Amino acid sequence: KRAALVGMMGAALARDLKDTHSRLYYCKVIWQAWQAEIEGRDGLQALAAELQRLEVDRREWKGLRRPAALLAARLRAA
Repeated sequence: KRAALVGMMGAALARDLKDTHSRLYYCKVIWQAWQAEIEGRDGLQALAAELQRLEVDRREWKGLRRPAALLAARLRAA
């Protein structure tokens, strides 16, 4: 069940970011966050915070052309 749920969430995230060709990347990001959570780290909270920050940026930064690239860069830096 967990793999199917991660797949649905990854697809939804890719669709929302208009980056459907990177669906597997988002699945991996979600899976890694889940794994971190299991290990006692705040993986899901950190991912949720990054997504919330991105949503605020999308609203305030009207000229943002590639929100998916911004998210990927922030996740790499974290």
